[in-house]
Amino acid sequence: MEILLDSASGKREARISDLSIGGCFVDSIASFPEGERMQFELRLPDSTVEKMTGEVSYVIEGNGFGMKFVGLSEKQTALISWIITENGGTP
Repeated sequence: MEILLDSASGKREARISDLSIGGCFVDSIASFPEGERMQFELRLPDSTVEKMTGEVSYVIEGNGFGMKFVGLSEKQTALISWIITENGGTP
């Protein structure tokens, strides 16, 4: 899925993988420090956007970083669960 990151270094588009209720992996060659909080916009298949917050939990230089979700609402948790289920995963 595509996201738009809004971090201390500015806005940039990225892709996520390994989505779970707790977080995801962000494919990015840009480097972010562990612990950095950032806003991001999750672009849904119906073209709507959900604004969320994440925190960098680990970094794999040159490949991307793990991001844990912070302060998810019930609606956002249900949305992520739906996305995972629709893509053949188990929430």
